[in-house]
Amino acid sequence: MRLFWLSASLVFILDRISKYLIFKAQFEKIEIFPILNIVKVWNKGIAFGLFSKTGIFSNILLILVTLVVLLIIYVWAKKIYFQNKEDKISLISLGMLLGGGMGNLIDRIFFGKVFDFIDLHIKNLHWPVFNVADIAITLALFLLIFRTLKIRNVLS
Repeated sequence: MRLFWLSASLVFILDRISKYLIFKAQFEKIEIFPILNIVKVWNKGIAFGLFSKTGIFSNILLILVTLVVLLIIYVWAKKIYFQNKEDKISLISLGMLLGGGMGNLIDRIFFGKVFDFIDLHIKNLHWPVFNVADIAITLALFLLIFRTLKIRNVLS
């Protein structure tokens, strides 16, 4: 379980530090590259702004659902650890999911919304703004899908 907790802790700490530094910085928007801006955006919804036009009851529901999902991730990691300690990819991926989920959960609990700041775009076509926790969650999901397909011999 050491890899699980290490990856969860690393993602959580990187997410919290990056959000703190960007939030405290004295700017509203910085262009890093022609396709990358750092902006300050609060997301009341979930991934990509879904369900963002909701009130306090929806926020409470999102918090409760997140807590349940985080518990499921923890139980899943324990099961993998006790069944196959060599499945490092799954343990790291689940840790990344837990760390990312916790990072965004803290925002939702304390602010009622999640702080996002990474803005990828091509000219005026913008991807929804995201944060370090979102990157970890997305990468972890891809790793878990890859691992599952490899186990089932879909990928050779």
